[in-house]
Amino acid sequence: MNNMEIITFGDKDYYILKEKESNGINYIYLSNVDNPKDIMIRKSSNKDKDLYVPLDGENEFNKACLLLFKN
Repeated sequence: MNNMEIITFGDKDYYILKEKESNGINYIYLSNVDNPKDIMIRKSSNKDKDLYVPLDGENEFNKACLLLFKN
């Protein structure tokens, strides 16, 4: 397997599978290291670019999906 970056939320480790930047916000698609069915999308915080926070709702989720999964 390739070297993949890992980020921790709570007590769980997640692989960063994809990253995409839009308007100064970095969106990331993650998969749990121990359970590949446990996935999430997060975004960089406006205050701290190294801090990833939940999306603001369905509209932002749809935008993030388009950015991350558009070919």
